[in-house]
Amino acid sequence: MSPNSSLHEVETEKSLLGSLLMKGTGNKSELGIKGNDFYIEIHQRIFSSIEDLVAMGVDIDPISVINNLKETGRIKDENKDVEYIMSVYRDTIPTHGMEYYTSRLKRLSDRRKYYKALMEASETLQDATGENDTIFSQIEQNLMDISRVERSKGLKLVKDDQNDLIDYVKLLFENPGGIQGLRTHYKELDEVTGGFKKHELIVLAARPGNGKTTYALNIAANVALRENKTVAIFTAEMSRREMLVKMICAEARIDSRELQSGSIPNNQKSLLLSAIANITSAPIYIDDSGNFTIQEIAARTRQLKTTEDIGLVVVDYIQLVSDPKVQGQGRQVEVSSVSRNLKLMTRDSNCPILALSQMSRDVEKRTKDQRPVLSDLRESGAIEQDADIVCFIHREEMIKGAETPEEKKGKAEIIIAKNRAGALKTFELFFTPRYSRFDNISAAV
Repeated sequence: MSPNSSLHEVETEKSLLGSLLMKGTGNKSELGIKGNDFYIEIHQRIFSSIEDLVAMGVDIDPISVINNLKETGRIKDENKDVEYIMSVYRDTIPTHGMEYYTSRLKRLSDRRKYYKALMEASETLQDATGENDTIFSQIEQNLMDISRVERSKGLKLVKDDQNDLIDYVKLLFENPGGIQGLRTHYKELDEVTGGFKKHELIVLAARPGNGKTTYALNIAANVALRENKTVAIFTAEMSRREMLVKMICAEARIDSRELQSGSIPNNQKSLLLSAIANITSAPIYIDDSGNFTIQEIAARTRQLKTTEDIGLVVVDYIQLVSDPKVQGQGRQVEVSSVSRNLKLMTRDSNCPILALSQMSRDVEKRTKDQRPVLSDLRESGAIEQDADIVCFIHREEMIKGAETPEEKKGKAEIIIAKNRAGALKTFELFFTPRYSRFDNISAAV
């Protein structure tokens, strides 16, 4: 179905082209539109040639445009095309400046793109098979992709950032040496990162058994309980009850094995009930549906954002999330797409995302030092590139067992291997597996 006449204006397109043919671009190298923003096909070709001439520094006039059409093979019927260009040049009398025409043309172009996406969505709803959630998520994602691209296009004068920069600097002056981002309440992590910032993708990786899910849940609980920020957790591996039990044990400092066996001492039962009350009253949302697509995670996050100001999103873990758009192109391509979309999600949701990741088994093959490095991330290329911060968990006890030096027992190293906005650092935390809890070694914060 073709868009109706309200979604395009032939005279607006002709007026803009006529102005360009007569006056050029006025020393502007970017007009904020492209050839495909025009509705009329010959207008698309004419404007694409004008773009070429601007890029080459050639003056714009009917002759230079006609020559470029010929040289680039864009000309279709030479006599008709030449006659049409000359008529636009001769007969069009622009009554407004270029900014008026480009703004109007761009607005109509964006609406046509949405119209096309909605028509395709209508066909998908009628013809597609599968679960509604998957279909709805894909439609929402397609519309969001258009919106994101259109919002991000174009160069902007830095003058527009003045007020925002002043507000930011004032905030820094009001809190010298402070944490500007979201506090995790792990002292050294907050100091080295400055807190998790909006638009940041933080990747937490470790070999199995080192506590990456536990650490992520500890951070999530701190954000919800101590910062009173909404947290969304997507888990493809554990049930919501398993996650809640971990958080409750960490909050109450209760041995999870004793809890599971129903043998906790009577004097700890009040602590357990208090922890249950605290955790279940916190603004924490858990989705344990499993078999997530990245589009489903994005859609459910957007839906939550309509009612909640989300402080943090946790995804456990990257390699268990799929992307139907690139399925069949290989696992590395799919993980790369998931990683990139998680980074884009930080902008759409306006909050940091903490994404857990598997590690390659290559780390276990090293004989000297098995501390993880960036290349140990499984399908590491895209994850390493997209992440703003990469943290590893390393525990000597997992490698040396009974031979672990006394000073390393009960401790985990947190390795900040990438920090786009700050320093790299390694620091230690106490780790108590039976409590599902990491703690600062320095004084509590």
